[in-house]
Amino acid sequence: MNGRALRLNARRASLLLLVAIGGCTSSAPPSSSVAPSSPPSLPTVAGPVTMLVDTDVAPDDLVAIAFLIGAPEVSVAAITVSGTGEAHCVEGVAIVLRLLERLRAPEIPVACGREQPLGLDHAFPEPFRDNADRAAGLPLPDTTRQPASGDAVSLIRRTLVGGDGPLRVLTLGPLTNLAEALQKDPALVARIDALYVMGGAVDVPGNVAGSPGAPADNTAAEWNIYADPAAAAIVFDTAAPIFLVSLDGTNQVPITPSFVQLVRDQARAPGLQVLADLLTRNSYMTDGGYYLWDAVAAISAAGYSIGEFAAVRLSVDEAEGASSGATRRTSGTPNANFLSSAQADTVEALLLSVLNAE
Repeated sequence: MNGRALRLNARRASLLLLVAIGGCTSSAPPSSSVAPSSPPSLPTVAGPVTMLVDTDVAPDDLVAIAFLIGAPEVSVAAITVSGTGEAHCVEGVAIVLRLLERLRAPEIPVACGREQPLGLDHAFPEPFRDNADRAAGLPLPDTTRQPASGDAVSLIRRTLVGGDGPLRVLTLGPLTNLAEALQKDPALVARIDALYVMGGAVDVPGNVAGSPGAPADNTAAEWNIYADPAAAAIVFDTAAPIFLVSLDGTNQVPITPSFVQLVRDQARAPGLQVLADLLTRNSYMTDGGYYLWDAVAAISAAGYSIGEFAAVRLSVDEAEGASSGATRRTSGTPNANFLSSAQADTVEALLLSVLNAE
């Protein structure tokens, strides 16, 4: 048994012990919920998950990637960078490769896609992009790891087609890469066992208005969908089983002062040290207005039941205007499940446990 297998077994045992202490051994599917408890008991997962991750390399993406690298039942097959998101391609790929080095992760292919959205001309604010391009100040080591050959679309296709079976896909930024891949090869959708999308706002306001340089009248859209509404519409129109980790649920998981203190007090392993460093170097993450958006998406995609998903049919407003990028309820057969509620204490406990596993 190699060192990685030994570490995975130790992590599984640690999680199971915590679950036993909490009295919960549920392995419910993603649409169910775990009853809240104090202290929270940790949900278990049904079995191993092989995953393709598409990221725009924002600070919360780095936490999400660290969680997936540490999660005992997750194998990350590939990581693609969305150039229409927060980080630019060259910087984003370099950051991911160096983050993998810091986390002592296995070799994982990394590639970037186009930097222009499939529709409209929306872009994240320059302060967001500048921050992402420098990894939000996170210290990262040099590495000899190199980007994969080809672009993100070709890497998505190779990964999905070359797997032993359907893979789980997690998107943490705009849906440009996945939409373009599905446009070029619609048959790829059959290779996706579930698609987890961090994005959208169904029954709550969006988060575009109020951002630097963003339209002040767009109170409906969430940034990842707003950045490329056409791409989101393409993905929503496929037959992929979509789990939308929307603001409806993530708004319930803010970064609180008590969680920040726990992270700083407990950080020993590389994963939790990444989170601790980000919190120390970015005061906006600890001032009460920052949420564990992408971490919640990663935890859900990994198979942990941390809240409730509700079936809904959604359309995306692709036109320019005050509601551009809005994810709207519409009539008809549901085409997605959105995270309607999330349990912050369970999310926090899972992050502390998985990220701090040696």
